[in-house]
Amino acid sequence: MQTLPELEKLNHSISQTLVELDKVPAENEVADELVLNLHELVGQRQILLDVLLTFPKAEDRTVLESQLALTQKFEQQASRLLLHRQELLQLGRKSKRQINIYKSIGAK
Repeated sequence: MQTLPELEKLNHSISQTLVELDKVPAENEVADELVLNLHELVGQRQILLDVLLTFPKAEDRTVLESQLALTQKFEQQASRLLLHRQELLQLGRKSKRQINIYKSIGAK
């Protein structure tokens, strides 16, 4: 089945993209490109998984179970990254409010 090598290649690319995204600072423009790339890769992976699920065979069971486990792993990694980025945004907003308070105090 030609789908499996493509799926493995996509899985590797998704994994690498998540690792790179974890290393790149949130404010870096490369992070935006990585997120777009990740979105594209996940879409392609979903298409390949749909092909596998169209006519499942008994021998595909282990492959599908491993793909499910991998999907859950990717989801956990992405959720962790998302939570971290949201925390950074909240800290940035809090810092900005504090700066504005200090400016208003200094203006008096």
